[in-house]
Amino acid sequence: MSKTREDLTITEALRDPLIAMVLRADGVKIDDFKRLLETAAKKREQRPSPVSKFMNVISNNPAAMCSFC
Repeated sequence: MSKTREDLTITEALRDPLIAMVLRADGVKIDDFKRLLETAAKKREQRPSPVSKFMNVISNNPAAMCSFC
């Protein structure tokens, strides 16, 4: 997965004034939001990428390889 600069880091999201306003309006504490972001990031890191899944299938099944590769 490639990371683009359009994505905010957790630190940037926690410092963003617009996000802070929305959190205040919704009654969400910054520490709770930080834990939510960190938990989501950890779960995302644990998922295998579609490319790695595909590579595992090909490496374990020679019949799945392209005939023209």
